[in-house]
Amino acid sequence: MKSLFMRCGRLAAVILLSVLCLCLSGCGTADAGRSRNTADTAESASEDATVRAWYAAQKQRIDTDLQTIAEEKEHPCVYVTTQEGRPVNSTEEYVPAMVDVFNCAEEYRLTAPGGIRVRGNSADVSDEKPYRIKFEQKQKMLGLHDGRAYKSWVLLRSYWNLAPDYMALHLAKTVFGGEYYSSDCVFVNLYLNGEPQGIYVLCEQNQAAKDRIDITEPEQGDGRTNVGYLLEMDNHVSEEDVYFTIPEMPEVTDLAGTARVLPARDYTVKSDLWSEEQEEYIRQYTQSVFTVLYEAAVHDKPMMLDAENRAVPADGVYATGFEAVCAVLDPDSLADMIIVEELVQNYDVGSGNCYMAVDFSQDSRYPRLTFLAPWDFNWAYYEDPDAGYYASVFQKVMMEVDRSNIWYILAMKMEDFRQIVKEKWRALSQSGALSGTVDEVLRDCRSLEGDLGEDAGKIKKAENIGDYVRARILWLDRQWK
Repeated sequence: MKSLFMRCGRLAAVILLSVLCLCLSGCGTADAGRSRNTADTAESASEDATVRAWYAAQKQRIDTDLQTIAEEKEHPCVYVTTQEGRPVNSTEEYVPAMVDVFNCAEEYRLTAPGGIRVRGNSADVSDEKPYRIKFEQKQKMLGLHDGRAYKSWVLLRSYWNLAPDYMALHLAKTVFGGEYYSSDCVFVNLYLNGEPQGIYVLCEQNQAAKDRIDITEPEQGDGRTNVGYLLEMDNHVSEEDVYFTIPEMPEVTDLAGTARVLPARDYTVKSDLWSEEQEEYIRQYTQSVFTVLYEAAVHDKPMMLDAENRAVPADGVYATGFEAVCAVLDPDSLADMIIVEELVQNYDVGSGNCYMAVDFSQDSRYPRLTFLAPWDFNWAYYEDPDAGYYASVFQKVMMEVDRSNIWYILAMKMEDFRQIVKEKWRALSQSGALSGTVDEVLRDCRSLEGDLGEDAGKIKKAENIGDYVRARILWLDRQWK
C-alpha cells in the first residue's frame, strides 16, 4: 500500500512531509502509511521459477553435499542455495534461494523456495552475518513454535559466543510462562552456497502474525483506527519506515539516585497501516500512555485518555497514579520484560529492539499497551553481576547514545509496580525454573562440541555466561526475594 506520501512525486512528498510534521508533533516518516510488507516482499513468481531451475541443475552436487554434511554433523542443518550462487550482502533486497533443512527428524525435512537477505543494522558489517529467510509459502521450521508455519524466519550468528541470544530467549520463555510472545529458537549448522557458516540460532521473526504477535491487522485499504498496532522503540529509523517520536521529558531521578533528562525516542510501526489517521492515532495514543506513566511515576498524579487519546487529569476516577497506569498499560508484561533484561544486563535495553503491541479491535488480545518479544542481546552480560540494577536505571552513555529504557525507569520508580516485580521474581526463584533454564541452555551448548570443531572454545564462553546469569540470580534474590 502506498499512502499519500508515496503516491506523490518526491518533491511533493517532501512538501507534504514538512506540512504534516508541523501539524503532528513528533511525527517523522517520509513514507507515511507504508505497509510493512513493502520493503520485505520476496522475489516474484518468475524469479521463483528461475531459482528452482538453477537448483535443479545443481541438484546432483547439492545432494552429495547434503549427504556428506549429514555424515559429519550431529545437529540439524540449514543449506541455502542462492540463484546463480549470488552473495547475500543487502539488508533490503532478498536474493532468490532454495532452502534445504536436513539432518533432522524426517517430519522436519524441508526443501522450499524463498529469499534471503542480511538482517539487522550494525550487525551486518562483519563476515558472520545474521540473515532473514522469507519463504514463498508458509513453512514449518524444525518444530519451532509448536510446529506452526510462517513465511519469515531468522538466522542469528553465534558471534563470539554461543549463548547471548540463545540464553536470553530461553530465559524469556521461562519468565513469560506462555503469557506473552517470545521467540522460540534452536541451534543449526548453516551453509550458504555450499560454504559452512558455523553454528547459528534459528529463531522467529518478531512480527504481527497469528500466534506470534497476534494483533488484528487491517485489510488492504482499511483505514479504520480500531485495529492492532505493533511498535518497536527504534534507533535505526529510515525514510522507508513509518515512525514517530516521543520528545524528551524533564529530568527524572531513577531507582539508583541518578538524575537525568529522559531522552527522546523514535517508535517504528511494524504492522500494516493504510491511512494517515491510523498513524496519528497510534502516535497520539502511545505518547499519551507514556504521559500517564510519567505523571504517575514522578508526581503520583492519575491521568487518563480522553476520547481523542489525549492525556487528561483523572482525579476522582483513579485513586492513585499506578491505578491509572494499569488502565492503559499491562504491568505484568512490563514486569516480565524488566526481569529478563535485568537477568542478562543488556546495554541495548532502551534504544532499539523494544517491542510493544496494542489492539483496539473487539476480540483484542492486547487491549492495553503490552510489552513483549525480547530481542538482540549482543550487548549483554558485560558488567559486574553484583554491581546493581541495569535495565531499571539510567545506562552508561555509549557511543554518544543514551540507551536507557525510559519506560522501565519510570515504572520501577513506583512502589506498587516494584511489588509486582518482586512477587513474580519470588515465584520464579523459589521454583528453581531460572537455574533449570541455565542448565538446559548449557547442556545444549555442550552438545555442539562435535559440530563446532575448532570453534569448540565457544562452549567455555557460553559457560561463562551461565555463571554470569547464576550470579545475577543471586544478586536479584537479595533485592527482590
